[in-house]
Amino acid sequence: MSGSLETVEREVLALQGLLMGALQEMRQLYDAYLEVLAPIARQQLITVSYQVCTQVFPEQFLTLEEGDRQRLQQQIHRLALQLEAAILRLQPRRQESEPVPTDDPIAVEEPEATDSNEEQEENDPTTEENDSLQEKLSKTLYRCSLKINHLLQRAAILPPAPIGVILEIASKAENRPLGRIPHLLTMMLDEQQSNDEGTDAKTDNLSHQPMAAIYLQLEELEFQHPPLANHRSQIRQLESRLASLQQQLHKKQRQYLVLKASRAWWQTWKANEASQGQAASD
Repeated sequence: MSGSLETVEREVLALQGLLMGALQEMRQLYDAYLEVLAPIARQQLITVSYQVCTQVFPEQFLTLEEGDRQRLQQQIHRLALQLEAAILRLQPRRQESEPVPTDDPIAVEEPEATDSNEEQEENDPTTEENDSLQEKLSKTLYRCSLKINHLLQRAAILPPAPIGVILEIASKAENRPLGRIPHLLTMMLDEQQSNDEGTDAKTDNLSHQPMAAIYLQLEELEFQHPPLANHRSQIRQLESRLASLQQQLHKKQRQYLVLKASRAWWQTWKANEASQGQAASD
């Protein structure tokens, strides 16, 4: 392998410097990206909640007493602010200077007890220490989506349905189409009903009940907001550059080790030859 050990060592140090600079640039890009994303996510959560209450299930919303409507709006607003704060806490500069909270950063204060199944859903997926920033962001949006749906279900706006299952299926679906209302999944649920009490199961029929679920997704947020998409494009370009630098560094470090091992071999070999020559002359 060509190149002197000293030359390759300098090349390794140069690549390490470039890599450190690119990583610092990535932190700055994510700081800017999340600064733009946080208020957008807050506003979109409020907007899609408004659309659910006024366009999808207006009758259910109108059945609420004025005090209940006011309380629901306050809880939605509080949850939106908590989402914004949780996203901002993911900024690299804040992660370096502030302790990471161990409890759920998105929590809605409820006067009534929450269902144990809801609590289990909202605690999953948990954010791990070794999660990438992108994974932490996705989990933050996912948990907030669960919470806003549970909140609307408790207010009897959304019908009962396994929200966690619905969002889990949607999260794993490839090429999810953008809906008529951004961040809103709509579907029909089959509900079995009996024609008459006491009749056997053969006379049961299925009724189709409309269902909707709020699901905040990065793809739609970026699609709707070009400045946010521009930040994401810059991050992707830098990710590609980082991958190339890491590959070059790995290759150059391998070259350095080979050259160093080769030098050590020949130094030992020559020492052995000199020792053997000295022994032969004695």
